[in-house]
Amino acid sequence: MRSLVCALIAACIALLTGANCWCESGQEQWPCFMRDIRHTGLVPWLGPAETPELKWVYQTDGIVSCSPVIDSAGRIYIGSDKFYCFNPDGSIAFTFMADDDISSTAAVSDDLGVFFGSYDHFFYWLTLDGELVAKFDTDAYNDGPPTIGTDGSIYFGSRSESIYAFKKDGTLNWSYDAYDWVVGPPTIANDGTIYVGADDRRLYALAPYGELLWSYIGYDWITGSAAIGPENMIYVPSWDNTITCLDPEYGEIFWEYEAFDDIRSSPAVSADGSIYFGSYDEDFYSITPEGRSKWSFDVGSPVYSSAAVDMDGNSYFGAFDGRLYSVDSNGNLRWTYETGSEIISSPALDAGGTLYFGTKSGAIYAIGSATADFTPRVGLHLNKSTYSYSVGDMEGDTMLAFYYIINPMHSILEADIYMALLIDGELLYYPSLTPIPEVFESDVQVEPLSLRRSGKLIDYTFPYGFPYSGGRWYICLAEPGTSNPISDISSIDWEYE
Repeated sequence: MRSLVCALIAACIALLTGANCWCESGQEQWPCFMRDIRHTGLVPWLGPAETPELKWVYQTDGIVSCSPVIDSAGRIYIGSDKFYCFNPDGSIAFTFMADDDISSTAAVSDDLGVFFGSYDHFFYWLTLDGELVAKFDTDAYNDGPPTIGTDGSIYFGSRSESIYAFKKDGTLNWSYDAYDWVVGPPTIANDGTIYVGADDRRLYALAPYGELLWSYIGYDWITGSAAIGPENMIYVPSWDNTITCLDPEYGEIFWEYEAFDDIRSSPAVSADGSIYFGSYDEDFYSITPEGRSKWSFDVGSPVYSSAAVDMDGNSYFGAFDGRLYSVDSNGNLRWTYETGSEIISSPALDAGGTLYFGTKSGAIYAIGSATADFTPRVGLHLNKSTYSYSVGDMEGDTMLAFYYIINPMHSILEADIYMALLIDGELLYYPSLTPIPEVFESDVQVEPLSLRRSGKLIDYTFPYGFPYSGGRWYICLAEPGTSNPISDISSIDWEYE
């Protein structure tokens, strides 16, 4: 136990001296729009820490408005005047010519192949070698990105005003008719519910067999993808300037956050539940899972591109000024990369730290300079909207929180979790809040290359007389049964509001 105690004490000493102490798994690296079927944009690895170097660039004969997807071998798939597949070194693996341009972000599966739509009214299914397996005629433009469910079902929307679901053998399972174009990517919850936005101002919640569960009606188009965050809450972007948080059971509004212009980018969700998005008001935002503002970054140019987020909460997105931006988890600019052409393509980040994206001039870029880091990450999110209680003259306070663990390794992470509260100079271990070290949760397992959130596991009411008004919480991972730290110690200040 001594090593963990010493580590926590050292962290506390650093605090007191003014120092700052500080998913989903799958075969494919970035298989669909916003990386996972919950459309969080989050990866369990790091992006470039410094201004990245150009690895390669390829000039197409069209516009690149869609986003790349990446299979397990690191091959990159993206559409423009034709459909391209690149090897990681930038050489072309294959091209496929449709009868019109391709602005649909694809979806790729190592087991099934690659899927995308085209302006030629067809939705295509290719092998990973570029051979045509099948195509489906929607009789309308198809620029909505598809999403592949965990059972191999393929979902996509079309300007035919319909949402389609195909079985993994390529047969049509069902379709659902909306009231206007469907260009938003389908988002899939853990229970199989499909969420799709449309130009009829609705977000549709559909059962896996195609029945409407509920719909939310906003005030303008919903063209971006909904994202699913902690507690399965649904974050919906809209051209009415808002991000709206909906309850997954009935679609009721939990909160709304308003920017100063259209929100056409899709929200990303970091490990601690923070929500990142850009707006046409030329700002890039971060808000808490409860809908409160954390910070905004002045881009100085409209942002259509959606962000990729790495395991340290650094975000990567493009803007109309032709720059790709990286902003850290506190809203500070890390670097920019100049392309000279508007970027509406959302970047994809591979496991080696390379970013891929396109520009309106038709260029496809690969940039990067990351360093591999396989140290697990652990942290806490504390809900500042905690509630108090009183009995007579005595008052108390309840803390609501969740922890998260990111496993960047290719093997299962096994760990014990320790939590402690530093208050009035004394380190108290949770949940008993005594100075005697104790395990908060033991034998926790995290799948390779994945995120694990606890949900609101921590719901603690402090006893009467406890000096609850403030303190700093610590959380650490340790080797099971040994108390040897295997992660950095993460900390967060807490004070009742």
